[in-house]
Amino acid sequence: MKKRRERLDPGMDLTTFALLVGSLGGLGIVSYGESLLGDIQGTGDPHAPGLADWQVHMGAACMGATAFVIILFLLELLGRQSRMLAWQSSWPWLPLVGLTALASFIRIPVSAVIVMAALDVFWAYSRTRGARGTPNSKDKITGSTK
Repeated sequence: MKKRRERLDPGMDLTTFALLVGSLGGLGIVSYGESLLGDIQGTGDPHAPGLADWQVHMGAACMGATAFVIILFLLELLGRQSRMLAWQSSWPWLPLVGLTALASFIRIPVSAVIVMAALDVFWAYSRTRGARGTPNSKDKITGSTK
């Protein structure tokens, strides 16, 4: 009898897919947040909170970043079957949530937010890829050969 071998594709790993799906979920929530907060802003109701345009945009960005971190954690938890490994992959993205939350309460120039967010994204991505550790067969998408 021949042993069936599993071939690992070195370019395909679950962390990359988790980051992509988390990004798509975060972008969807940003779009929803813009719509929701814009509607709250435009109601004209005297009891509705008064929001400036920059607060609407940064609030939506904060909602999207929070959704991204939660989706990334849950997908990593499903893929790796370990809370600790999932936390190691997702915690580097928390400063992005903090930055957007701070920018939604305190007016920070958008150029400064973009630069700080870009630096944080590069740092967090490298930390997330580093948290992957040694690849094992559970973290890779496998295919069987005959």
